[in-house]
Amino acid sequence: MTQESISNDLFLELNRKLYFAEMEEKLMKVTCSLIDDELYTVDCAIKDLIKIIDQLELEQRSIMHQINNIAYEENNS
Repeated sequence: MTQESISNDLFLELNRKLYFAEMEEKLMKVTCSLIDDELYTVDCAIKDLIKIIDQLELEQRSIMHQINNIAYEENNS
């Protein structure tokens, strides 16, 4: 593994952790808004939750793509 490859892997890992922290923050915001805010309705929450689920699904696809790439490289080396 080259230094550039290690740096890229580290960048991707840190980016992924940040992404999941952002998703956690969004989920907490939706939850707290439902508890505390009388104007924030279940309909509003559903829209926000659908957005979060879509973003998590995209991240899952990205992770699976990376796993497949690693497995392909392992099998062809």
